[in-house]
Amino acid sequence: MVAALLESRLTERFGSGAILVRSSGFGPIDLPPIDDAVDAMHRRGLDVSLHRSSTTTASLVDGADLILTAERDHVVKVASLSPDAFRRAMTLPEFLAAAARGGDDTRRDIRSWVQSLTAERTAGEYLRAAVGEVADPTGSPSRAFEAAVVAIEQQCDEAVAQLAEHLYVAEREGFEPPDP
Repeated sequence: MVAALLESRLTERFGSGAILVRSSGFGPIDLPPIDDAVDAMHRRGLDVSLHRSSTTTASLVDGADLILTAERDHVVKVASLSPDAFRRAMTLPEFLAAAARGGDDTRRDIRSWVQSLTAERTAGEYLRAAVGEVADPTGSPSRAFEAAVVAIEQQCDEAVAQLAEHLYVAEREGFEPPDP
């Protein structure tokens, strides 16, 4: 759901294909989305019925400028696949908090900016820190599921706004976004 919402919002903001969004995980592969997720996205005009789960790999995370996860454990797993990716991996709520605090906006590309958001973070401290996570509504009654999806939707909107703000600053300083 997060990937579908982010992709939709980023496409609305920047145009089709301007920013590549990929969805992967650490569970079984080739599973369809749960019916509640399909229904929730359908109510938002998004069709995720053909989505199938895929595995997070080192090459996938190595190629990513920003890796947003639902859970802290996912960030740890990303780092175990590629230690360099630790600086680019955050839970969605963690990214929102870090971006709100600000990073080094003088950096010219998304990857450098994202890494500036986590520059002071160490692996040991991260494992002990309270890190915001995306609430997983799976198995919740329909009303609770919808409330969780609304919260996820709001977080995705905030993430897109943060990315747009950084791209605006970079563009104002003469940075041209790379081709996707």
